[in-house]
Amino acid sequence: MMAILTPAQGPAWRRFAPLLFIAAMAILPFVLPGRFWLHIFSLTMIYAIFVLGQNVITGWAGMLTLGQAAFAGTGAYVSVILTMQFGVPWLLAFLIAGGASAGAGALLALPCLRVKSDFLSLVTIAFNQIFFVVANNWMDVTRGPMGIPAVPAMNVLGWRADRPAEQFWLILGVCVILYAMISRLMRGQLGRTLKMVRDDEVAAGALGVNVTGAKVLAFAIGCGLCGLGGSIYGHYMRFISPDMFKLEESLIIMQMAILGGLASAPGAALGAFLMIMIPEALRSSEPWLITIRPGVAGATLVLLMILRPHGLLGMGEMPRSIQRLIDRAMGRERDMR
Repeated sequence: MMAILTPAQGPAWRRFAPLLFIAAMAILPFVLPGRFWLHIFSLTMIYAIFVLGQNVITGWAGMLTLGQAAFAGTGAYVSVILTMQFGVPWLLAFLIAGGASAGAGALLALPCLRVKSDFLSLVTIAFNQIFFVVANNWMDVTRGPMGIPAVPAMNVLGWRADRPAEQFWLILGVCVILYAMISRLMRGQLGRTLKMVRDDEVAAGALGVNVTGAKVLAFAIGCGLCGLGGSIYGHYMRFISPDMFKLEESLIIMQMAILGGLASAPGAALGAFLMIMIPEALRSSEPWLITIRPGVAGATLVLLMILRPHGLLGMGEMPRSIQRLIDRAMGRERDMR
């Protein structure tokens, strides 16, 4: 595990920094006052999984998708229904939820990849809306807007995570595993292939890369991550409803990915941390500050696009599709080819 979490080269402190960070996170339940901030940190880690999925599709593969909340909702509903109606253990339901969202993502990607990235974003927006309408009206399965209450807690091989600290540690463990896996994949052959496809599809195809297969695989991985996160989200909140997976949630996930930095696994965690922690810090200080939270988030993103368009920890060139949308929003005159 240490070999996966640490870079092969660099100063000595960098090799141990991830382990020190994980150790510092693990002791938070002992040092944080009350349950509120522990809940906020748990939510941050869940959203970091969503953002990691977004980053695989948008950051490394260069495809603009704005429907990740729907894939998170797919995983959440699959996991909750399997555990509550069929008695499936949570760990198995968790894996099935990830597989279901990955399969849904791959099926959606196949026809959608025929259109350009700008139109792909519209297709994924439509998918998110369709998911919301179906979840809101399929009363026999989802209970519609009433949602599904009394969702059982996460349970791993007989160990039931009931207390907030236990839930926090379990979510932290899943985050570390998924982060290590994606970091390893993106530093390897798959990551290099996706970057090649992102930067120049024609050149990648000429070099023998299966462009369509690479894109579908990226879509499946990214959506699968959201499905895994959705399973955790549903069983952590102990309740799910269609409102938890609306289009607004997809936009927030995208904002987190851009803020932290596209094509950056640490950026996914940082973006989720800032987008959740700053509003909650404002909430806990002065009640009137709650009203300016959306404005603060929007102003932060505008400043970031001007001063650091690759995000705080973005390491690579921003995908052209994202750059084009930013240019249009900022009114810049650029070569759109």
